[in-house]
Amino acid sequence: MYTWLTLNSSADLAQLERVIGAEYSPKIVAQRLVDGLSNAVKAVMVEFNYIDKDYRSTYYNFYAKKGQHYRADCVRLHFFDALVTYDPKSLRLSCPDNRLEDHYFGYMVLRPTGIATIGRSILSADVRNGARGFIITARHKVHLLGYKLWIEGFPSMDQHVDIAVCAHAVCWSVLRHYSERYSVYSEHLTHDITMMAQEFNPGGLVPSRGLYDSDAERILQEAGTFPIRVARNLNQPDDPEFYRQLISYVESGFPLFAAMEKRGHAIAIIGHEWRKSRASGPQRLKYAWDQVDSLVVVDDNQLPYLTIPVSGGTEYSAQDIDVFIVPLPEKVFYPATAIDQLTPILFKLGKVIDLPKEEETIIRYFITTGASLRSFVRERESEFDPKLIQLIMSIPFAQFVWVVEFATEPEWAVGQISARAVIDATASYFEQWPFWLFHSRKKALVFNRKSVVLDSATGMGALVLADTGHTAFTRMDRNLRPIKGKQVP
Repeated sequence: MYTWLTLNSSADLAQLERVIGAEYSPKIVAQRLVDGLSNAVKAVMVEFNYIDKDYRSTYYNFYAKKGQHYRADCVRLHFFDALVTYDPKSLRLSCPDNRLEDHYFGYMVLRPTGIATIGRSILSADVRNGARGFIITARHKVHLLGYKLWIEGFPSMDQHVDIAVCAHAVCWSVLRHYSERYSVYSEHLTHDITMMAQEFNPGGLVPSRGLYDSDAERILQEAGTFPIRVARNLNQPDDPEFYRQLISYVESGFPLFAAMEKRGHAIAIIGHEWRKSRASGPQRLKYAWDQVDSLVVVDDNQLPYLTIPVSGGTEYSAQDIDVFIVPLPEKVFYPATAIDQLTPILFKLGKVIDLPKEEETIIRYFITTGASLRSFVRERESEFDPKLIQLIMSIPFAQFVWVVEFATEPEWAVGQISARAVIDATASYFEQWPFWLFHSRKKALVFNRKSVVLDSATGMGALVLADTGHTAFTRMDRNLRPIKGKQVP
């Protein structure tokens, strides 16, 4: 059964109270949508009797065992723009260009639990009020009325309250993203998450009492990732190394489990927004974190893609984050803290590589794959000396590499850089020469990683590069996608 709701304004979302039963909390849901969705959403399809596998996992293991009766089926809401129409007789959706998924903004499952009813949801960040910046996403497949639709976004849901808390919801979001984005990771349902935090089945009560970040680390490890826990120095509220690591992992495309101990709350960090103006103050070595204006997070108390400032704010800010956990793939052995300690030392090679002055430089570092790096270079061949292109294509990179970019402030403002280092992400923490390549526009250093015995005399080769006519390289932005806000005039 399906019901089509046309929206002339966000106030029309109140129609949900008329068509959806009270066990789905339609009034609360409608208000959440009114507050969070832009006016680009012009229609909602209500899909009844929907079988949601995440809710069923908790239903059979918890709700079906309670004295109070709960329904076994859910309601699913689908969001469209003004160009989509619905014919209730033929149960057909149509739009002028016959590209239905281009006019689809995602879905939201409603659980019949009376409280905290918003379940598995994939919404487009482009229709989230206030969302801006760059975010981590994956493509999710949706089947509706015989149509196969795709929606790009990050998974979210409200905590169940009676069997799961916010930390469970964050772990579920991160792991659902991984299972959709990378085929190597299995899908884990809501009840799976609550059980993975415990050594034994605690029943329904214990999970709802809370979840420590150590429990979240256990969940992520049980799911097949290799989590690293990073804690902020509580005696240093602005702990720069903590935040430099945080943004480097986000820039790498890894969503973070983040805990705010004083608030007793957990969120997923999935993106950021750069500052629109240059940072003021004396000249000094700066990092990507110094250019961040806000973070994009998934908070189970609101619709996804909430923007929080670096400091201040009405809700909370990045300064309230005490701990984050990054779920890494198996083949990343060289952590961000090692990169953070290594990068300033690279200025000792400044004369060889022709780096900008240290006090005029912004450093950015992130993980990517060797394949992605080669693809990026291939797309911008005109920027590179053919000898450097040949080198990059032939170096036997490990699957994952750290990329360190050096830019002056004027270059940063236009998305360009002066130099780039490529570091082996499988290197050992205490390795002296973990490099593959270090190059500027004029010179390149190539490192021989075919031997475990490596010194500057035998393991490093220099290459003089020809002038390509470009004054700088393009900054590598491939792991996150920009939010393109959609509004109707």
